[in-house]
Amino acid sequence: QIDYFERAKRLEEIPLIKTAYEEQRVHDMELWEQQEEERITTLQLEREKALEHKSRLSRMLEDRDLFEARLKASRRTVYEDKLKQFQERLAEERRNRLEERKKQRKEERRITYYREKEEEEQRLREEQLLK
Repeated sequence: QIDYFERAKRLEEIPLIKTAYEEQRVHDMELWEQQEEERITTLQLEREKALEHKSRLSRMLEDRDLFEARLKASRRTVYEDKLKQFQERLAEERRNRLEERKKQRKEERRITYYREKEEEEQRLREEQLLK
């Protein structure tokens, strides 16, 4: 009896569910069309505003280019000055290091010379002692 009652409820609900579904589908379709039209109109308004901004800003294009050119020129001079100073310091440092290496090699050669001379004298003394 419970199964019979449940089946009967479903048989009664099926047409009601179908009509409710159709009503909801129609309502959803109308809502979607309305939202789509609103979206299109807002996009058209945004495009018009963007074109107005473009035309308004295009008048400033020459001024912007002039400003950029001045700014780049001033920054280039600053860059070139700093690069020149760096090159000078680099050359000076290279000269100093080269001079230091020359002095160090000269000192090493002097020390090596005296050490060899002393070893030669020591060898000669030993030979004389052996004789």
